[in-house]
Order: sequence, then C-alpha cells, then structure tokens
Amino acid sequence: MKLAFSLILVTQIFMVSCQDSTTVVPDDQQDATSKDSVNTNNGSQNPEIPDKWTDLSESEDYVARHECSFTQIGNRFILFGGREQARRLELYNYQNDTWTTGAQAPKQFNHFQATAHQGIVWVIGAFKTNNFPVEEPEENVWLYHQALDRWIKGPEIPEARRRGGAGLALYDNKFYVIGGNTRGHDGGYVAWFDEYDPYANTWTMLSDASEERDHFSAAVIGDKLYAAAGRKSGGPGGVFAPLPAPVDVYDFITKSWSTLAEDLPTPRAAPGTAVLQDRLYLMGGEGTQPGPAFKILEIYDPMTDSWTEGASMNHARHGTQAIVSGKGIFIAAGSPTRGGGRQHNMEVYGINEPEGTELIASTITTMLEVSIPEGETKEITISNEGGNTASFIESVIIVGGGFDLLEDYNFSLINPESSKKLNIENNSEQSGDSNLEITYNGGMVISVLLKDL
Repeated sequence: MKLAFSLILVTQIFMVSCQDSTTVVPDDQQDATSKDSVNTNNGSQNPEIPDKWTDLSESEDYVARHECSFTQIGNRFILFGGREQARRLELYNYQNDTWTTGAQAPKQFNHFQATAHQGIVWVIGAFKTNNFPVEEPEENVWLYHQALDRWIKGPEIPEARRRGGAGLALYDNKFYVIGGNTRGHDGGYVAWFDEYDPYANTWTMLSDASEERDHFSAAVIGDKLYAAAGRKSGGPGGVFAPLPAPVDVYDFITKSWSTLAEDLPTPRAAPGTAVLQDRLYLMGGEGTQPGPAFKILEIYDPMTDSWTEGASMNHARHGTQAIVSGKGIFIAAGSPTRGGGRQHNMEVYGINEPEGTELIASTITTMLEVSIPEGETKEITISNEGGNTASFIESVIIVGGGFDLLEDYNFSLINPESSKKLNIENNSEQSGDSNLEITYNGGMVISVLLKDL
C-alpha cells in the first residue's frame, strides 16, 4: 500500500524575493568596491584563502535570473528555478567553460535552497508558483538525478508544514527544513523546524527556532546549524521588512536552540550563504530601502564567536545561492537591486580551483525470482550497484494476490554500493504466482517473480 510520510510530532507545530525594481541609491545600502576587491583588515583570516573576489570570464551562456538555486552536484554547477524561466535547468562544466540544458523542472520552483546529497539534488521547502505576492508552497519533495538527467517525485510534505523560502540543511544523512513562509510575501512567515529522513521516509516536527524568518539559507558547521539573515516578508514593515538580526543556532547533540551573543552585523534578506573551512560566510543580500543590493561579505568564526568583514563582492546581488568548491566560494545570478532584477556575473572568493567527481548512475539489482511456500516469509535483498549515486525507491508493490509486503518501502533512499532487505509473506491458500515490482529513479522498473509453493 502506498503511503505518504510517516508523521512524528516532537514538540511544536518553522523563506526568499519580490517584485520591486526601483533604482534609487541610498547611502546606507551599498558600499563601493572595485573589481577584484581585496580587504586587508580581516577577511578569511586564513593565508590559504585570499580575501579576494575575482570575476570569472565564463561564457555566460545561461539565463540571468534571481530567486533561484545555484548548487554543485558531482563535477557540475547547476542553476535552476527563480523568477525567470523557472523550469529551465542549466549545468555548468567548469572544466571546459560550457553550459548545457538539463531536464526541465516539474514546477516553477523559486525561493528555495537546493541541496545535494548522494549524487542527487533535493528540493524541499520551495514555492511552486511565481504569483507575487502570494506564491504557493510546493506539496512534494522533488529530486533531480543529474547522472540520469531525470526528475523524481518524492513523498508529500505534511500539509500543515508546507512553505516556501525555507532554509534546507543536511546533517547525519537527514534533511532539516528551517523557517519559511506559507503565504509567499504576504505574511505567513514561520519559525518551524522539521527533520526529513529520506531513508526511512519520516517527517518529524521539531521545536521552533526563536525567530520567524524567510529569504535565507541555512548552514551546518560541525554539530550546529545556523539560521542567519532573512526577513519576515509581509510583516509590520511590508514586503521588505522587518529583518531579523539574531542568529539562531541549533545544537544537534543537545537538541536545543540558542542565539549567538552577537547579532548579524548587517541584517539583510536573501544573502548568499556558505561554509568554508568551518567559517560561516554571508555575502550580498537586500535591505529595506529601494536601490541596489548589498555587496558586503561578513564572516562568522565559531572558534572566536565573532564576526569580521571580508572583501566585498564585485557585483551587488541577492536571491541566489553560493557554492563552496575546493578552496573557493562561487556565486552567480541574483538580482542587483532590491526586489526584481537579474544578472550573470559569476565570481569567486578565494581560489578558483573547483573540485568534483563525475557522477555515474547506480542500478538496482536483485534476484529474478523467488519461491515462497504458503504461510512463510522470505527476505529479498535489493542492491544499488555499479555507480557512485544513490537510488530513490519510488514504490514497491505486488501485482497479483497471495503475497504481502510486511513493511512500507515506498519513497526510500539507498546509498551507492548499499542494499535494502524486503520481507514478503505468502499468505494465501490459493495457488498462483505474483510479481514484485520496484519503481525507482524516475520510472525505472525491476520485476521479481514470486512463485507460490
């Protein structure tokens, strides 16, 4: 039988742009920074990482967009979603400076933090429409399998926990969804905190953070999750305010929330967020006043529990993600002004030597047939082999009567070179064979003949 998430309540019942394109330049919103800007005061505080942004002379053969996701999977950078041609997915081969187009996204994903895990890009906590100011949250988890260039529909998100513009982070093979907004830019900002286990297909509601926030990205350093920046869209300040200054920190060991002693020095919405060598980097963002976005880079060091300012970006931007690859932070796209706008302008902080491994799709294998005497149970092992990517089981069903699955195996992830055991019972007095059908990775099917003895 096909089931959605198993829903577990732990404690309490916990987002990303807009449409404004005004070009007024207030003095308090932007800092002037020259090309290949270097900050000689604080910066990365690591001699291996130059405190410097460098424009990349890449081909720019892709859609300029904002409120999008920009992430790395294998040896490709992936750009998709946003306000402009949201369903178009583009992949950048940094080794030969070429862009290609991948499989079209199933929805107009926007205001989300795409996250890579086991060779798959995951979309959880996105809006599915671009109907400003009341964008609708997506109902399902979605996966993009780059090695197969295929989208996979995952389980439904519990209705009461659906939102867009949420932060998404990975810890100990589980996803954590933080904050977000249930009504786009029209109020509805929340402090919710949820755990999604893709291996067990469970969704667990955890205790709320101290601050409601949307328009931000989450990050994990060690055993702690950080929720910094963002805003409360559609709150007392309208679409663009207020901007929460406190930084929420979740300790996975103690399972408790706290806030940093020092607030984010420059509160802002939709900055790029990255973790490089155990430091938290927040770059760009948008403020409350019309005009250009921010270029500023602020760096938090957990060892000193303090913020420093690094070299500002060459290009003001908000509403995109940042990629950490090798010893550099890469960022592209985003809006150059508060609200609406778009650009290309990929640049890198630190060293321009991205690292990645080509992805090879794994395949589910198992026995072709199994005999099960009446009244007995047999264990069937399915293996994920031949590649370096996980496989996502969409459904496991029995076609024909007389046999039962003893557990629900739908919507479960199997890591590369790993296996999963399925328990099947022959419970019928009627003779006759059946088929076990396993659908995975976006429609691939493997069938096992179940012989009645």
